[in-house]
Amino acid sequence: MATKNYTVPTLAKWFNSFPHYNLQFLQINNTFSPEESDYQEALGFWAAVPAAWLTVTLFFFLVYFCARCCSNGTARKHPAYCLRWTIGILSLIALTGVAIGLYGNVEANQGVHDFATATESANKTITGVETQVNVMNSGLTDMMSPLDRLRDLVTEIPGAEKIINDTIAEVKKLVSELGTIPFDQEGVNLQLIADDTRFYEYYRFMGTVLLLVLEIVVGLVALCGVGRGSRCLLIFMTCLAFLCLFVCFGGGAVYLAAGVGAGDFCVSPSAYIKDQVKDEVIPKAVLEYYINCHPTSVNPFSQTISRGRDGVSQAKDFLREVEGLTTNLPGAKEIITEIGGKLNTTESSFDELVALVRCQKLNEEYVDALNAVCYDALEGVAYMLVSSLAVGLLFTVSMVLASLAWQRLGRRKQYIEIDEEDPFLPPSGMTPTMNRTSQGPLTLQADIQRGRWDHYLRGGDRGEREPLMRDNRTPPPSYTYAVRDNRDRMQDNQQNPTVEKRQW
Repeated sequence: MATKNYTVPTLAKWFNSFPHYNLQFLQINNTFSPEESDYQEALGFWAAVPAAWLTVTLFFFLVYFCARCCSNGTARKHPAYCLRWTIGILSLIALTGVAIGLYGNVEANQGVHDFATATESANKTITGVETQVNVMNSGLTDMMSPLDRLRDLVTEIPGAEKIINDTIAEVKKLVSELGTIPFDQEGVNLQLIADDTRFYEYYRFMGTVLLLVLEIVVGLVALCGVGRGSRCLLIFMTCLAFLCLFVCFGGGAVYLAAGVGAGDFCVSPSAYIKDQVKDEVIPKAVLEYYINCHPTSVNPFSQTISRGRDGVSQAKDFLREVEGLTTNLPGAKEIITEIGGKLNTTESSFDELVALVRCQKLNEEYVDALNAVCYDALEGVAYMLVSSLAVGLLFTVSMVLASLAWQRLGRRKQYIEIDEEDPFLPPSGMTPTMNRTSQGPLTLQADIQRGRWDHYLRGGDRGEREPLMRDNRTPPPSYTYAVRDNRDRMQDNQQNPTVEKRQW
């Protein structure tokens, strides 16, 4: 059976090539050793790079918006198509970056689940070996009772008791030999590791999805804002994008530190595992055999299994001698048959144990776990790192452009409701609008056909040459009198066109 080989991925080598500095800015070794304080400081150093970027960005926005607030100039209101198109394009690119982050999140999740599956499979293999050894020990222990009964039967036969005692000693030796197979899970519980990995990965995956959904909402709000030319939506987008900056650069810090640490581990995973596993849990020779699994490697359990097989053969030879001495002894044949059946079962169990302790199965699961972490999970972390930093940069630029755009976008016109039956107000289609001018307060502006309106008010072609009342303090004529006088004058003109027009 050909064994799988683990190859260090290029991405892991790239992350491992990052210089490692502690807080004193002294370069340290890039060997994966998370329990050492210097190595933790090195990972913290790289995590601080996106955090420093975020700090600089926040300081820039503080200065920029303070300058905008202190500025007295007012921009001319216009649609700002160029700015809106630029913001829309940047938003589409940002949404593409978020899609890359979603893909990376799924890729990392798949890698973590594959690691948990490989760990469970390795745990089942180890449990299978332990179960097989326990079954064999139980069978050999149960064999002691019929041997004692047989010894009590052959006390009168010369030499038979000594042979049975030798058989009992050989069985005890077999039990002792089986106890040296060191697959003890008391030090490392692989099933617990797999369960904890799945538990924490679920919350990490769902939390990352929610944060990416927030970034998608920001992009969609930006597209709606520039599409409708809405100042409110652009301002709302800027507020959300400001919050997303903490998400993007905070996530970038975590992903960068995780990528560097995973790269250091994946360059030489076997060395770290050998250093971490204690010798009393699994002997170094056994661990080396299963991790490397060279075709020429010698199984460390081969001698133990060989001695066990020899012990079973020796016990069967002793049993045959006793059978020859007790041919005429009633009740001895049944006991000898029972003991022989247990010895045959133990002998076949040794054949199954040989297949279980071979290195190919465990080494395949070990390589699968490494590939899940160092290929799928590490690639997912790299995708999320690129997505976080790129989206953070795009949101930064979009916020600046949005602040310029909402200054240039005018407010929507507010229309005044009027009574269309009032003759002293403009007719339909001539409704004025309220606008705030750059030089003063609200003014009433309308495109009114003043000649037509004057003609209507004055009741003739001639303009008013003198005021209605010489005293400006005198109130104007009543509305009813003016309308009635105008109606009577129009009727007189229709009846007698030659009558001179009078002005009122």
